[in-house]
Amino acid sequence: MTISINFATVANSIKSLSVSGVNMLNIDQIPQSGSLVLPVVFPQPNGWLDNVNPIAQSLGSNGTEKMDFSYTLHYVFLYAEAGSGISQTDPIAPMLAKLELIVETILNNDAITGLVDMRLNGIEGVGRIQDVSGNDYWGALFSLRCMEFAQ
Repeated sequence: MTISINFATVANSIKSLSVSGVNMLNIDQIPQSGSLVLPVVFPQPNGWLDNVNPIAQSLGSNGTEKMDFSYTLHYVFLYAEAGSGISQTDPIAPMLAKLELIVETILNNDAITGLVDMRLNGIEGVGRIQDVSGNDYWGALFSLRCMEFAQ
């Protein structure tokens, strides 16, 4: 047996989750502008994968050792264009409700292909978030801590 890592498989499994009213996108679908696909979740273009930590669980050579492999995946959630609504802050309450639904769907799913375990690592930056083109949206950044058995 050899060591096998599943970054792309995991990303595809997350993209395949069904979150009512939210477009879930994969690493090859990151939008230049979020305006045509709102609300949307996609991998964070700058720093999607980090904190990679391989931990050998047994001795071996040439890929025969048993290994746990953990890492963090970062995602962007864009809900609505900043300034949409009657007042600047109208989208905040429905955005938070949708963010709750996204997190609940991810955490209630035990069938992420390629993983042994996935947990919410954190939610950061709730408020104004920019897309790749620099447009402002109401949204949030969140990260997921993933663990695989690499063999």
